[in-house]
Amino acid sequence: MRQPIFNGKSLLLLLSAFASMTASANETPDWVWQASLLYSSRTLDGTIVRKTEIANGVFGDLMATGDSMDLDHSNEFIYSVAGQYGKWRVGLNYLPTSYSGDGYAIVSLGGSQTGVLQKTRLATDINVDMVLASLTYDLIQTSSSRFGVGVGAGRTQIDLNIIPRIGNSIIYEGHQPFGFVSVYMANRYRNFLYGFNVNAISATFTGVHVNYSDYNLQLGYRLSDDDIKWDIVGGYRRVNFSIDLEFERDVVEADTNMTGPYIGIAATF
Repeated sequence: MRQPIFNGKSLLLLLSAFASMTASANETPDWVWQASLLYSSRTLDGTIVRKTEIANGVFGDLMATGDSMDLDHSNEFIYSVAGQYGKWRVGLNYLPTSYSGDGYAIVSLGGSQTGVLQKTRLATDINVDMVLASLTYDLIQTSSSRFGVGVGAGRTQIDLNIIPRIGNSIIYEGHQPFGFVSVYMANRYRNFLYGFNVNAISATFTGVHVNYSDYNLQLGYRLSDDDIKWDIVGGYRRVNFSIDLEFERDVVEADTNMTGPYIGIAATF
């Protein structure tokens, strides 16, 4: 059963904290705040492999790909808040993702060394909730453009329920923290907005090796330049996440990417 990173209580605390920060911003004009709500439709691709030790040094494998699992699209909102003071910017991004489908997987019978493979039907539910917090600095800052670098910390909640008719199921619930570095650019030409953001890391955190990259290309249009500035924004985002999970005598190797367009609104004040 899916357990979102944010429950009702934590969301209330987050909104209260944001309201408090907004009040502080009104007393400190140098602070600029932004909040966005984006609707995204994403597909999942890549491979998920479970290696089960059936004898000393002999493993039976179950392998599924994004295509073979026949997953539906994940249609979810992406939530973001950020505040900028001078050239420094702090941000928080919440990216929930949910997939389900009925497809097939390939299992090795009698161990991967035998070469005997069997296709089996597969029921899949995958939930990945990602929270990203970042601190960035503008190396270049003008009235119409920003370019800079930063660092961040992330937390991914992973719930896997992959159940084949033949072979062992992949049932896992857990979370994985990680860090990352980022580079970004944001420009404005008249009322048109455009920019990109890239996050990436390949390192070991809490004994688990994580490969993470996040490519975000965004376009927008400024609807209002009043005290509260409203933008309509759209873009394309690709999140790659690779991790090896160990439990009991098994190893699950997940190398996946979540890709798709988004559209929504942003307010700056």
